[in-house]
Amino acid sequence: MRNLLDQDLFIFDMGNVVIRDITTLEAIVARYGFDFDELHEDYRHYVYPLMDGTIDSALWWDHVAHQFGIRVEGDPLATFFLPRWNEPVVRLIGYLRSHGKRIVVGSNTYAPHWDFLRERGFLEVFDACYASHLMGICKPSKRFFSHILQAESIKPQKAFFLDDYEENVIAARQMGIPSHHYVLDSDLTAVFGPIFT
Repeated sequence: MRNLLDQDLFIFDMGNVVIRDITTLEAIVARYGFDFDELHEDYRHYVYPLMDGTIDSALWWDHVAHQFGIRVEGDPLATFFLPRWNEPVVRLIGYLRSHGKRIVVGSNTYAPHWDFLRERGFLEVFDACYASHLMGICKPSKRFFSHILQAESIKPQKAFFLDDYEENVIAARQMGIPSHHYVLDSDLTAVFGPIFT
């Protein structure tokens, strides 16, 4: 069992870790009549440029109108984004903060989602926020982690990273950052011990 209190900095992914219910494509398909598999495949090719700020959502929706012949209103990626707290992870954050640990978020995201999270107080549990679209870098790039370590003036071995994507966890570990691939809430008990029993 890992002793969390040996680490000085905790880097949390946001989607499917600190918050749940982040997917929007199902609602978009239901509203506008896209074929889910076709839209998902197309989105897969644009998600990283959206998240590193290379393109904005308006450009992708213009592409979608051309590709599928369906023009949408506004930005449904934002309209249908209705996340909720993931309580076990929020409890972990509270426990760490009560022991004087520094908590930051390192998230692949894009501007409208980030604005939603900021406006509704989801970012207030963090001491600092590192968002891909503001950094211009996405996980699993090692530059993403280097940026945070440098900004926080901390050595990799004194940080800890939690993410739901295994490739991001592997990249962080290759940087020397102790990390956990978060899949189930029961993982938290298994890895972090009695605060989750």
